[in-house]
Amino acid sequence: MISLQSPGQRSVVAAIAILAIGVLFVTFGSFRSGLTAISDPDEVELVTLRPAGFEPMEITRSKGPFVLFIDDRSGKENSSLELKRMNGERLRSVSLQRKKSEWNDVVDLPPGTYVLQDGNSESRCQITILP
Repeated sequence: MISLQSPGQRSVVAAIAILAIGVLFVTFGSFRSGLTAISDPDEVELVTLRPAGFEPMEITRSKGPFVLFIDDRSGKENSSLELKRMNGERLRSVSLQRKKSEWNDVVDLPPGTYVLQDGNSESRCQITILP
């Protein structure tokens, strides 16, 4: 147990305690604002790329913005993914590396059918947006 005899010692301990509380508030505020940025849309669609292909292989959802979160667990050094319309028009390209195997972004696709495809294989995930 620490015995604080002098007013100087008490002042130093009080200053350290105030500093620690301030750091906690700033850290929590930064963490919270990061969550708010990614969670503005109400929904998140998680797509995982595994050695055997995408999970899920198909997503059907209503029109509206959502976070498309891709988690590459394929085990490959690099993955090159493309989000395309069924007619082949490329909307997004994503390159993932083993060290940075996650990607997410807010997307707001018009009604229609889309394909998320791994450029290095035939793996695909079909995304259908309903009106």
